[in-house]
Amino acid sequence: MVFLSVAVAVLTALVLIDLVLTGAVIRRLRDTEKQIVEMNTPPDTGMAPGETLPEFTAPDGGLSRADLAGKRSLVAFFSAGCRHCPAQAERLAERADEIAGRGITVVSVLGVSEDAGEELAPLLRKAGSLIVEKGFGDVAAAFRTTSTPTLLVFGEDGVLVANGHSLDEVLGGE
Repeated sequence: MVFLSVAVAVLTALVLIDLVLTGAVIRRLRDTEKQIVEMNTPPDTGMAPGETLPEFTAPDGGLSRADLAGKRSLVAFFSAGCRHCPAQAERLAERADEIAGRGITVVSVLGVSEDAGEELAPLLRKAGSLIVEKGFGDVAAAFRTTSTPTLLVFGEDGVLVANGHSLDEVLGGE
């Protein structure tokens, strides 16, 4: 009988230790999941739907807000060295005819640095106008863009109707 009582007590202790360890593992998994979600969630695009097209002028003076007045427009921000930008630039070039057919004027803004150049420029030129600026320059600042790729769709009235980090997100993925 004593042996049975000791066995039950030991078994109870082992079950309690197992419960504590299982709780710790579950807590650790939740923390890890939260960190993974934070790492993979892109930052906000800056401008929110309902805001109006800001004043801007390209560094070379070739394009400004006045050139987009009264037109549906897609303003897309890319940067050299961005790991997601090549895929989005390629998608934009592939869909250039369809986007133009929808009456949307495309302006791409490519931020370059000393280390990374204009490799995306040929693809972006296929889709429409291209503005090249050093890093996050004045145009990116005017649109409050802090991450790339960022795509903004403005209506004819100059009001932002969609924003996101992929072409399919802002225009749909037909």
